[in-house]
Order: sequence, then structure tokens, then C-alpha cells
Amino acid sequence: MQIQARVKDQSLISEKRRQILEGAIQVFKRKGYHKATVREIAEEAGISLGSIYDYVNSKDDILYLFFDGYATTFFEKVRSRASKIADPLRRLEIAYRAFLEVAMELEDQVMLSYTQARYVQKDYLKVILRKESEIVEHFKRIIDELGKGPFDPFLEANFLVYSGVFGVLRRWILRPRYGREEIIDYLVQTQVQEMIRRIQGKTIRNSEFGMRSNQ
Repeated sequence: MQIQARVKDQSLISEKRRQILEGAIQVFKRKGYHKATVREIAEEAGISLGSIYDYVNSKDDILYLFFDGYATTFFEKVRSRASKIADPLRRLEIAYRAFLEVAMELEDQVMLSYTQARYVQKDYLKVILRKESEIVEHFKRIIDELGKGPFDPFLEANFLVYSGVFGVLRRWILRPRYGREEIIDYLVQTQVQEMIRRIQGKTIRNSEFGMRSNQ
């Protein structure tokens, strides 16, 4: 979905929208989307109120651009960190760890995406949900490569994405006790490595069954 701008210079549009989004994130953190005003966002971004409308048409556009940029950046970072690993078991672990690391890097955006999503217009929300589903599908494709077993690839992929933001959504109570790497290591061990153990156990049992059948 394309957000129309009054100016034609694409590099200028990209730069100004980046400024607007950086300002919007700070205002949304303080006040939430509903109470935030375009004037406050413009002031935080260092752009005049008149000029901001050269790049967006409304506060709804700003929220959509935030979600669109967040989802795109998130997926590209996760995909790039594990794309060259051939072994699907190893790739699954690396991709999930990358997901956790990116969630921590973009923690303010993650929090806003969960707390402010209810304000997104329905037509914008459909586009955003499609982008989020790409992340789920990325994990599902890796799990599909592992073959059939005692797991549902779609359900497992959704749970990985859900559990991947645990450290951010619970940061207010976890951070005083645990560092980022401790939280990431814990989630990798309890989510992906546990899944890998189940998969490897299934492979061993199937192999043993085949040996007994041939005796």
C-alpha cells in the first residue's frame, strides 16, 4: 500500500519519513497513539506542522508507516542472519536467535506494535498482518524441511514468533534480574532446542523401528 506524498523527491521523502517515525515513536511511547497529535509528532521530529503534511496525510498514515517499516525491517534482519545455513536444524536455531536479538534491538517498536495495533485502520491492518505472516511462514518453511513428526509446523512457527517477544513484553520485570543474553539463551534453550530434541528423538525412534522390522 502506497502512502501519497506531495513532494516527488523519493530520497527526501524517505529521509523526512524516517525523521517523522523517529519522532512518532517517542510521542507514542509517552502518550500512546490515541492521545498523540500530529503537532507533537512534528515538534519531536524537528519538522514544521505545515511541512509534515508534505510527506503524510494523517496520523493514521504515520501509524501505518511505523508498522510497515517495523515489520519489513524485522523480517529482513531475521532472514539475512540465517539464510546461508544449509542444515535446517541449525538454521532454525540461528533464525530464532536472530528473531530474539532483533526483538531486543527494536524493543520500543515491538512494544508499540503490541499496544497500539488496535488503532490501525482495517485496510492498513490487513497489509500489516500479511507482513507479520511472512515471519511466521519463514519459520514454517524451515520446520517443513525437517519432515513429518509429532509437531504441527504452522502451530510451532506461530508459537516461536509469539514466544520470541516474551523478553520485550515482560522487560519491566525481567530486566532488573536478567541481561538480554540471559533471556535470549533461556528462550533458545526452552523453545527451539526443546523442539529439536523432540525432532531428533522422533528420528532415532523411527530408525530403531526400521531396524527391528528388518530383523
